[in-house]
Amino acid sequence: MTFNQYINKRRKELGMTVDELVERSGLPKGTVSKITSGINANPKLSTIEAICRALMCSVDDAMGISPSPQIFSRSELEHIKKYRTLDRYGRSVMDSVLEIEYERCNPVRRLITRPFYAVSVSAGFGNPLDEPPEEEIDIIDTPEHRRGDYVVRVSGDSMVPAFNDGDLVLVEKDASVEVGEIGIFVLNGESFIKKQGVGELISLNPEYTPRHYGSADSVECCGKVLCKVVKQ
Repeated sequence: MTFNQYINKRRKELGMTVDELVERSGLPKGTVSKITSGINANPKLSTIEAICRALMCSVDDAMGISPSPQIFSRSELEHIKKYRTLDRYGRSVMDSVLEIEYERCNPVRRLITRPFYAVSVSAGFGNPLDEPPEEEIDIIDTPEHRRGDYVVRVSGDSMVPAFNDGDLVLVEKDASVEVGEIGIFVLNGESFIKKQGVGELISLNPEYTPRHYGSADSVECCGKVLCKVVKQ
């Protein structure tokens, strides 16, 4: 049985809709839909874990992995014996308490999805927003991350030590970039991640000289850089 077949079977056993699975897992609806439909047959481990927590099943069961023999402590065995003596109401109460405590001790990292432009900035390319994004990526849901509109990849070492070659940065598209702040700029058809100066775009790496511009130059700001992000 494939992963998507198992979770659909388990979801139906629990009487859970796809929307409820989305809410309980904290994952984007598009991510869950691609998995339940079988489009994404190889989800990330963090995604699998979130879905299994929502469905109250183990990753081993969902992935069809034969688990090693489970060894229970004396205390755990006593709890199981007592649980089996409870009536329907008692089991319902214990299940509710267990679920609350499980979520408290195992908080789910909620994710949000943002467009990802694979064209690297600071590599001499044009406006990264001229073309539709090639893919989307999931990032951790935080107040700062919610402000971001898209993600781009940094190329080169001109913004070391803040940003290294290959880093992914989150950008707020319509935010103004004041002097001293870092943004994504297109200067005369070439895209850069730079610090805004007065009539110049500044690199953090002192080995790079500022890029000056005047009235004859074409300068476009594509947004304010908020932070680095880690792909989930």
